[in-house]
Amino acid sequence: MIEHNANTPERVAQIDIAALTAQLQNHSTAAVDHLEIAHGIDGLVFYLNMENDPVQNSLRRGEFYELIELERLKAVTVARPSVLDIGANIGNHALYFATRMQAKKVVVIEPNPLALPPLLANIILNNLEDQIDIRHLGFGLSDVAEGGYWMKKHAKNLGATKMQAGGGDIPVKRGDEVFADHAFDLIKIDVEGMEISVLHGLQETIEKSRPIMLIEVDQKNEAIFELWMDINGYQEVFTHSHSAKNRNILALPKEAGNHNTATGPKKH
Repeated sequence: MIEHNANTPERVAQIDIAALTAQLQNHSTAAVDHLEIAHGIDGLVFYLNMENDPVQNSLRRGEFYELIELERLKAVTVARPSVLDIGANIGNHALYFATRMQAKKVVVIEPNPLALPPLLANIILNNLEDQIDIRHLGFGLSDVAEGGYWMKKHAKNLGATKMQAGGGDIPVKRGDEVFADHAFDLIKIDVEGMEISVLHGLQETIEKSRPIMLIEVDQKNEAIFELWMDINGYQEVFTHSHSAKNRNILALPKEAGNHNTATGPKKH
């Protein structure tokens, strides 16, 4: 049993993903009546659950979050890509991939129980289940398979929630084990500091697929990520930062050639 006091963070409670999915597929209003609705992007309806959240505030304004990165990504990605979206949050990137990039498949990974209701609503109620695969929710990715993780509940910036080890009920899995039979044209990783472990757990998948990658790299992981790119034959072609703590890096396999003319100069 976890004893709580004033200094103990409140943990996000697990949800019944299968039951929520069934409710949404049946268009039950009970499944979304606690969610805010935002319109204004390409006829999509976004279901939101948090004020003072940068992703959700962008959607409220009628624009995709991190549109600069997404448009750069679109310029260098093959038509109708197969995408792995690790750290899907409420689906901002996944819906961009499915609609504006016309992805043939987007596999979403999201462990945060607080993000899952709006994520599932944004996919199912926009009729995107044929493109966006929701079978891999409720766990994270790492370089080992183990349980015991948890996530802290807070009132803003849902996407900044970190997975914490010890005493929780959220598992992590090795990507190579989950996706042994998959190939991806594009992998997006936004996992709040766990990106190196995720990359190591996807080593075989990356070697096989040689995907384009958009990765949020924590400042503390910059040096090891540079080394990872050098060892694995990747090059940084564009970067954009929304915070002093991390930056988004668009990385291409070196054999893909020089794409700087398509992506423009690096931006720090």
